[in-house]
Amino acid sequence: MHAVASQLIHAAPERVSAIYRDFRHWPALSPKTIRSARLIRENDTTQAIEVDHTKSGRVLNLLTVLSSDEVRLDEFKPHYDARFTNRFEPDASGTRFTVIADVQLKGILRLFALIARPFVRWRIAKFVLRPIKAMAEAETTAHGDGALSASSVPAGKN
Repeated sequence: MHAVASQLIHAAPERVSAIYRDFRHWPALSPKTIRSARLIRENDTTQAIEVDHTKSGRVLNLLTVLSSDEVRLDEFKPHYDARFTNRFEPDASGTRFTVIADVQLKGILRLFALIARPFVRWRIAKFVLRPIKAMAEAETTAHGDGALSASSVPAGKN
């Protein structure tokens, strides 16, 4: 099942990408769905992250930086496996953040694949796009003119 969701964010692409990539802030961005996230291992481009979800428990996520404006997240949950390709494209107003989801439902849920697309888009908007937009725009506003300093990037791998 394929779904796409997008959001205009009034912050620089580098800032939006840095927030997304910083798994240490995922519990703060999605407190209703994520309890914690910890790095298991990493290489030059990929981080293996154990994410403790409120409903699914501990699951493996692979975060891979494909380029300066594209990051892939592979997520393996009991009810589905998903690949989220995240694009951070410059826009006159900041960043066009687009999430392209390719989801493989498991078990009986496969029967709902044809009607799942709107639900997947809604969840991406609610649990990824809106929280990142809120954090990026709040921190951009805090810096006055919208300029982003290196100190505005959260701790973690940038």
